[in-house]
Amino acid sequence: MDIKIDTGKAHERTLKVHVDWAEMEPSFEKKLTELNKQVKRPGFRPGKIPRKIMLQAYGPSVLAEILDETVQSAYYKGIIDNQLSPIDQGKIEDMSEFDIGKDLEFTMHLQVEPDFKMFDYKSGFKVTRTNYSATDADVEHALEHLAERFAEVETRDGGAQDGDMLRGDLQYLDDDGMPIEGRNVTDRYIKIGDGVFGGDVAKTLLGSKAGDEVSFTIPPQTKDAEALNIKMQIKGVETHTLPEFNDEFAKKVDPKFETLDALKESTREDIQKQLDYDGRMAFNRSLADLLVDKTKLEVPEVMVEDYLQRLVERYRGDQGADVDEEEVRSQNKERAEWELSWYLIRKKMIAEEKLEVSEADIEAKLDELVAQMPGDKEKMKALYRDKQYLPQIKDDILEKKVFAHIESFAKIKEKKASSKEIGGYHAHAH
Repeated sequence: MDIKIDTGKAHERTLKVHVDWAEMEPSFEKKLTELNKQVKRPGFRPGKIPRKIMLQAYGPSVLAEILDETVQSAYYKGIIDNQLSPIDQGKIEDMSEFDIGKDLEFTMHLQVEPDFKMFDYKSGFKVTRTNYSATDADVEHALEHLAERFAEVETRDGGAQDGDMLRGDLQYLDDDGMPIEGRNVTDRYIKIGDGVFGGDVAKTLLGSKAGDEVSFTIPPQTKDAEALNIKMQIKGVETHTLPEFNDEFAKKVDPKFETLDALKESTREDIQKQLDYDGRMAFNRSLADLLVDKTKLEVPEVMVEDYLQRLVERYRGDQGADVDEEEVRSQNKERAEWELSWYLIRKKMIAEEKLEVSEADIEAKLDELVAQMPGDKEKMKALYRDKQYLPQIKDDILEKKVFAHIESFAKIKEKKASSKEIGGYHAHAH
């Protein structure tokens, strides 16, 4: 089998295939012989049917099998020998007339993951990393959420007042006021005046009752964020009377806390850990954004369409048949192009830098996962090694290595900030 390859666009390849009949003949004869032993024809014993009759009766079907196998073989040989990552099954053109004793020629057009020149991040680049610190207001807000577990709850029959809890279903809207597919939350509690539900939002919510439908807009919480348009179907209005914050309250939360100060300190540490994690994720996203923006990769349309179709099917599985496919596609196309660009950049980087996950990496990650779990840690680690979980664990390790590799070439400007700059941690966490 001789395969010549031509390159069109970055994501297109053309395979020109020539196969001598001599290469296909042994398989043809073997299939014909095996078929002779299986078929029954009047006047002939199995395996003794004359070749001429076999060729007349079954030659075309055997040739069809040979053709299919040869095309599949050419497909796999072409992608393996040329290290291609196909994104479709290929399109066959210009196939020669195929018959016994004749060589086979055809052309196969493939779409593949595109080759591209990556942004030269190794030459160094500048980026800012913001490190947020927890505030007293964050701690007080977290304690209020803890206190909800011990609150005295009364249903308010009249209109909602400041500090009341509203229970209902939230539907996110686009700029035209239309529902965004897949962006909805059921039975959510929100507190009037709390964090992002204060200010003008609180004014909109005051006076609302069960059965009302209210719409409001949460302003952007950071300079890069967007406003959130929300429609809420209110199911209930409740007044929650919280217990007094004192040492007894701390012991109710957890007996290990003998004083309120101890509870506050532990709460601050938990908030800071979450802020550190969120900050790290935001910084990683800024690195990925930079590479995607600077590389300017053109993602093949077939990859984008496949991504969006799988998204539509997922929405349909979650919501039933009532899904506006065109709306899902239009709302998610930009996201699809970004995620596919990052996938291709990340894949190329892993291959070029030979980034790998070792057994020691896996063991360290498993130790980290089970560190805070009760019970037999070795049994938990064995569970995580199951094929259901291990691929994701390996990918998480690899992701961490990718960002560490990119970061090693960055000139980072560290910026310290209070969580007030993102509206307080409670606003950031909503």
